[in-house]
Amino acid sequence: MDRLDEATIRMKAADGGRVIGDAEFARCMQALGPWLPDGPDAVPVAIAVSGGADSLALALLARRWRRAVVGLVVDHGLRAESAQEAVQTVHCLTALGIPARLLRLEGLSRGPRMAERARYMRYRALVEACRELGSLDLLLGHHGGDQAETVLMRQRAGSGPDGLAAMAQAVAGTDVRFVRPLLGVGKADLYATVRHAGLDWVEDPSNADLRTERARARRALSDDARLRRMSLETADLAGAQRMARDACDAQWLAAHARFDAGGWVVLSRALPPARVLSALVRTVSGHEYPPSPGGVAALCAAPRAATLGGACLLAHGGGWLLAREEAAMQGHVPARAGVRWDGRFVLCGAGDVQLSRGLCVGAAGAVAAWWPRERGRPGVPARVLRTLPALHRDGRVVAVPHMGVFAPGMERGWRFAFAPPSPATVLARFGPSGQIHRPV
Repeated sequence: MDRLDEATIRMKAADGGRVIGDAEFARCMQALGPWLPDGPDAVPVAIAVSGGADSLALALLARRWRRAVVGLVVDHGLRAESAQEAVQTVHCLTALGIPARLLRLEGLSRGPRMAERARYMRYRALVEACRELGSLDLLLGHHGGDQAETVLMRQRAGSGPDGLAAMAQAVAGTDVRFVRPLLGVGKADLYATVRHAGLDWVEDPSNADLRTERARARRALSDDARLRRMSLETADLAGAQRMARDACDAQWLAAHARFDAGGWVVLSRALPPARVLSALVRTVSGHEYPPSPGGVAALCAAPRAATLGGACLLAHGGGWLLAREEAAMQGHVPARAGVRWDGRFVLCGAGDVQLSRGLCVGAAGAVAAWWPRERGRPGVPARVLRTLPALHRDGRVVAVPHMGVFAPGMERGWRFAFAPPSPATVLARFGPSGQIHRPV
């Protein structure tokens, strides 16, 4: 595959775009590391590829930067052409020497909040594919124009300071890191890059549908260069401020909170700041969205035993314990390796240990039914132990791995990993450092 030299970087496309060079892309990726070693047998870095010019440019540059990459193409199925476009994108990636996987979404229907539901399902499918591949990093093709649109939309919606930081260049999820190397690149440059490579891309007509808020923001920004610059400056400033707040939050948690693998958090006598408590509630409950800001603020102002956002706050040992709300937990699901229960726990095996048939996953429930009497009283309240994930057979608890409880003959190689969708602390990088260049 030909590599771009510095002379090519300065080439101009018909629309004023600038071809992105390999060296500057590599410098950006180095700043966004660390990365696992490269090579033919290395763990691949995953790339989300929609087939548009943005993600194809990212795939092209990533393949020139690194050998071990894999493309993930999602077919949302909402347009008649989407299946054909997804296959076309897979063929394009294959021609670039990039192995590709086609992920088809099922169950997505038109209706209220369709874009939000589609985004959630798309990211869930991408993360699951990363888990299967062992990929620790997922590259996303969001660019400077997307960033400016996001800021403008959030300003119009009255977003707070965290929201105005918009998209992070790199943010750690539960087990996959999301990386956006192109936030410092303008759309025209991405067009120029794929044109220079002779690639054909897909244009989604919904991107120009002015019934959507993003399309209206895009129209406003396309007519006002000053507004574009101000939006990006807002994102840079808000991003730097957010990283400072995130650092303070992490320091508070390190000093005053103790996380348990069973899915609860022990807190000191003083409750954390409201933004920290909100994040903890999301983590403990496994919910995708934060609890009511008013409810969190009221609890911080007057600490008391309470239930909020799928979690419950209990007085415990002179301080507090934040645990899952029993009544809100998921019911039983069939047990299999990798199954996710209650949005927070994943069932994991060890080596060649096989899982018996007829098992299901559910809450441990009544402690007296499974707690070994010879151990004496547990050091954690019974209502908290009841929320632990357990394996059941014929209506009986046969294993509570977190407590080391296994019925006779029950395989001991199985365990539950606490993997909530939202971590308590945000490990994210915002701001202009490491960008390829500032879009205009």
